[in-house]
Amino acid sequence: MANLTKAINKNFLDQVLPTFGNPRTAIPVWDNGQKMFICNEMESLSGNRYYMGVRFCDRVAIVEHVGIYHNWTYLDGLDLYAFNGQRVELIQKKEYNKMYRKEETVRQEAEQMIVDYLKGVHKAKRVTVAADELAQHAHEMVEACYKSYLDSDYNTCLVKILPAISR
Repeated sequence: MANLTKAINKNFLDQVLPTFGNPRTAIPVWDNGQKMFICNEMESLSGNRYYMGVRFCDRVAIVEHVGIYHNWTYLDGLDLYAFNGQRVELIQKKEYNKMYRKEETVRQEAEQMIVDYLKGVHKAKRVTVAADELAQHAHEMVEACYKSYLDSDYNTCLVKILPAISR
């Protein structure tokens, strides 16, 4: 209990949950309901709110560009990144015209983007792979991106990936 008391002290709380009028430390926020980190939140002059949602596993990162207008949430874009050593590379990007955001649609679009990327790589290498096998791999990658950061078996080394993505 003494270690917990030392870990949660006034300085820590003031950094992550400061009192009104004081700035919060610029750390990504984990939203367990959406199973993603919230980054780069902003508000437009007209009062619309925008943020970037980041999900990732050890193979890919999925970045959602989300807008909130009055009482509905829409999807502006979806980016798919692959890892190249210590940095990320954009491999797929899809723009939407303020499409109403549904979680199932985001999952399906991300899976399709991964399948399209894998098909292109296989075609360039002149390798034939069954379509259902590619779809299975894409599904597994997207599901891995939806793992909760709060689970005890979450691979904490994946948090090192976040700064490379949130630039």
